Amino acid sequence: MKMNTLLVSLALLATQSAIAGMCPDGTHVSGNDCTMTPDGSYVSGNKVTMAPDGSYVGGGKTTMAPDGSYVGGSKSTMCPDGTFVGGTRCVMQPDGSYAGG
Repeated sequence: MKMNTLLVSLALLATQSAIAGMCPDGTHVSGNDCTMTPDGSYVSGNKVTMAPDGSYVGGGKTTMAPDGSYVGGSKSTMCPDGTFVGGTRCVMQPDGSYAGG
C-alpha cells in the first residue's frame, strides 16, 4: 500500500514539474522569461498581448476561458483550484498558484 502511494505521489510530481521563473515583483510564471506588461504586471514569455477585457496575457493569442477570464494560447485548462491557465496542463508554481504547461 505504501509503495502505491509513493508511486502516485511521484507520478503527480513528475507531471507537474516544469520550469518556473520568478519575476521582479515576486510572481511566478511558467518558463524562464518574465515580460512586464503596460500595467506593470508580468506575463510568461517574451510577447505581451492585450485581451478583449483589457488584461494582458503572454504570447500572441488569447483564449477566453469558461469563467470569462483570458489566457494566453489557443486552449484553456481548469486547474485544481478552479483557475484557468493557457495550455493543456496545470503546473503548480512555488507560490502555490498555477501556470500553464
